[in-house]
Amino acid sequence: MPVAIVVGGARRIGAAIVRGLADEGYDVGFTYHTSQSAAEKLSATLLAAGRKVSTARCDITDPDALTHALHELSSVLGHAHVVISCAGVFPPAAAVQDLTEQHMTEAFRANTLPLLTIARQYRLQCYEYQQSGRIVVIGSLGAREIWRDRAAYNVSKAALMTLAHSLARSLAPQISINTVAPGAIAQPLERRDTDSSLVDVSRIPMQRYGEAADVVDAVRYFARCSPYITGQTIVVDGGYGLVR
Repeated sequence: MPVAIVVGGARRIGAAIVRGLADEGYDVGFTYHTSQSAAEKLSATLLAAGRKVSTARCDITDPDALTHALHELSSVLGHAHVVISCAGVFPPAAAVQDLTEQHMTEAFRANTLPLLTIARQYRLQCYEYQQSGRIVVIGSLGAREIWRDRAAYNVSKAALMTLAHSLARSLAPQISINTVAPGAIAQPLERRDTDSSLVDVSRIPMQRYGEAADVVDAVRYFARCSPYITGQTIVVDGGYGLVR
């Protein structure tokens, strides 16, 4: 069976990706941090459906912990055919006078730098197994659009996209790296600020907010497509980028 690892796969879009890849026949491993109950529930559901599942708890802002978690998952599941980098944070709005270097640093540590750790560890794994690989990065509308008082988020996500492009060039031809950039995605079970709260649905040509399933479709494509496709981005925004 092919193997997929999702960094940040216990809840929200990450959990949808885990379920979607499991439905496609993948054995799946995923990391979580504070969402142990959700991770256990998701794992039990997939095991009951006959999938092989492994989980690892880690703080993605700690490179050593993330590296250990990735090694732990691969030791159970074997070589990962695809790794999805999904974890991140959506910091609260902060006016310029309240924005500190710590706010920026924390956003970079959660939203940008984990991809570098993932790429380093995965590169070593590919050499160890003498296999090629692919990474799918979950980006954001916030990398392409500037929102008022959201500098930490906007800048960290824009840097993530640039890092993904840089790594795609550096790690070719062994590893392909592509990005899925969700637009305004509704999360009905999450009562919190999300990208959808910053975009009026009337401005979206498809006249609805996106759903996690829309993002999963794009991830599936990059997980299965030709490895010759690298350094590319699929924007999942219902056409919002055409009119904004």
